[in-house]
Amino acid sequence: MIYVKMQKGRPVEFAETLTPEQQQDCSWQERWNWKDFETVTTIATYLTAMTGDIYLPVDRTESTSPRYDVMKAPKVGDQVSYGFNGDYYPDGEIVKITKTYQITTSSGNTYRRRKHNAGWLKSGGTWGLVQGHIDEQNPHF
Repeated sequence: MIYVKMQKGRPVEFAETLTPEQQQDCSWQERWNWKDFETVTTIATYLTAMTGDIYLPVDRTESTSPRYDVMKAPKVGDQVSYGFNGDYYPDGEIVKITKTYQITTSSGNTYRRRKHNAGWLKSGGTWGLVQGHIDEQNPHF
């Protein structure tokens, strides 16, 4: 999880874990505190500038809680798999990412991020992209 210290509505520091002292400081926030897309967009821009990695704002829609979050974007060279309902199959490495974050893997599959969601779906819409090479099938079927 990502924690961000906010001052006057702007991020000034971030951490992946908080010390006991930081936990007592109410200026440290996390996804349960973020109430609008503008806030997570500002945080994602800050994290991208501070780390050099690309962070994306996330809006999971009003029927999900917490609704807003930030996530680190996948990058070229990452090993990935696709999965659905407990079944996972390796899908090579990411070889291309477009400006709209459409991902193409070394096996030729393409994945699209729908709106500002936190996941990518394989063309066709059922299988989702997951990080790492995973080769597992759900034993319940």
